[in-house]
Amino acid sequence: MIAVAGRTYRDYGECRGAFERLCADVTVLAGAVHHTSGGSGWVWRLRDPGGGAVAVSSRAYERHSTCQAAYERFRALLADLGTEGVIPWGDAE
Repeated sequence: MIAVAGRTYRDYGECRGAFERLCADVTVLAGAVHHTSGGSGWVWRLRDPGGGAVAVSSRAYERHSTCQAAYERFRALLADLGTEGVIPWGDAE
């Protein structure tokens, strides 16, 4: 698992739509690496223009550099998916 949603969704369709928007909008979303709430590790968060978390790391990292690299890989993955125009969900539409 790479990341988890920073919000809850009523159903699959709402979540899927949010992920598609996340991929399309990744270049305008802010994000950064932060200490965990307990201060014993690192997590990353991706935020919408209003400051709300839309995606967060699925785990805490021991090292800042490892967390930063995971964050950058996640952003790159979203950007790749966003430029394709169609998310390869694997289901028939």
